[in-house]
Amino acid sequence: MKKRILFLIHDLGPGGAEKVLVNLVNGMDKAKFDISLRTLFDWGPNRAFLDPEVRYSSWIGRNVPANSHWMKLWTPEQLYKMIVPEPYDIAVSFLEGPCARVIGGCPVSQNGTRVVSWIHTPILNEKKFIEGFRSRDEAERCYGRADALIFVSRDVRSAFTKFYRTEQRSEVLYNIFESNTIRSLASEEPESISVDPSRLNWCGIGKLIPLKGWDRMLSIQKKLRDDGINTHFYLIGDGPQRHALEQMASNLGISDAVTFTGYQMNPYAILSRCALFVCASEREGLSTAVIESLLTGTPVCTVDVGGMKEILGDNNEFGVVTRNDDGELFQAVRQFLTDDGFREKYRLKAAERAELFDKDRSVKAVEELLFSL
Repeated sequence: MKKRILFLIHDLGPGGAEKVLVNLVNGMDKAKFDISLRTLFDWGPNRAFLDPEVRYSSWIGRNVPANSHWMKLWTPEQLYKMIVPEPYDIAVSFLEGPCARVIGGCPVSQNGTRVVSWIHTPILNEKKFIEGFRSRDEAERCYGRADALIFVSRDVRSAFTKFYRTEQRSEVLYNIFESNTIRSLASEEPESISVDPSRLNWCGIGKLIPLKGWDRMLSIQKKLRDDGINTHFYLIGDGPQRHALEQMASNLGISDAVTFTGYQMNPYAILSRCALFVCASEREGLSTAVIESLLTGTPVCTVDVGGMKEILGDNNEFGVVTRNDDGELFQAVRQFLTDDGFREKYRLKAAERAELFDKDRSVKAVEELLFSL
C-alpha cells in the first residue's frame, strides 16, 4: 500500500529550499508514495516544475504581509485542522517557523500520522529558534511532536541542538539536486545575457538581500579592476537590494564590469561559463548554489559559513573555504582568477565532489528514512 505523505512549505518561490523540495517530490517513487505538496501561500516560479503526479494545493491564494504574526492568533492544533484537512501517513514541515508550527499541531490522537520537521537554516540565537512561534514552550512542544528531525547539514544540526536538546531521532540528509538536468541546462546558451569568454568571469547566485554579502563582492570586483585584472562579475538573481547595489557599482566606477542578470530560469548556462563561483554570505545552512556550481564543474570559493566544509572538505580538498574575512576572501578570489593551474585543479575537484550529490542516491536516502518511520 502506498504511503500518503504531505509536504508543507511556505510557498514555491525562487529560493533554494523550494527548489530542493520540488526536486525531491519529483524524484520520489510514485508507486510507493502518494505525494501531496501544500503551500501556505500560492506563489512562486518553482510550481511550474512540479511533476503532474504530485498533488499540489494551497491554503491561501496569495502571500499576506506579516503572516507569521497573524497566524499566531490560532493555536498550532487549530492551524493544523484548518490547513491539513485530510489524513496522511506522514506529515512533513519542510521549513522552520510557521510550517513547523502548523505540522507540530498534528494531534497526538492521530497515532497513525508520523511527523517530520525538516530544518534548513542554522539556528544561531534564541530569537531565531522561536521565530514563528508564540514562545519557547510552544516551539519545544511543536518540535517535540516530530517523530524525526531532518537537518540539511551537520552544522545545522549542531546549531539547532544548542537550543533544543532531545532524544528524538535526528538525521542529516543532503538536499536533492536534479544533477543530470543541471548539467544539461549548463550546456545551453544563456537566453538574455552575453558572457564574453575573453574575460575572467566570476559570479554569485541568490536573492539580492544583505545577508548574501553582495556588497563585499562588488568591493572585490573594484579591487580586481584596480589591480588591472580583466574580470567581470555577474550577480545572478533579483531582490529588494538590487537598486542599492546598482548604485554602489556606479559609485565604485565598475558598472561596465558588473552585470545584474535578474532572476534566471536557467542560471546554469551563465554559471558554467564563469571561471569561479563565490559565496560571501553571513550564514548558510547547506548552500544550494555551491552544490549546483560543483554539478556544473565550476570552481568554488566561499567564506566559512554553515555546511561549507562539509561540502568542500575540512582542508579545501574540493574548493576553497576562507575565514569570514574580507581580506582573506579577496586574496583567494584573486588567486583563482590569476592562477590558471590553481583554477584548473579545483575545476576537476568540483566535478569529483559533485558525485556526492547524485540525485538517485539522495532520494533513496529520504525514502528509506520515511519508510522506517
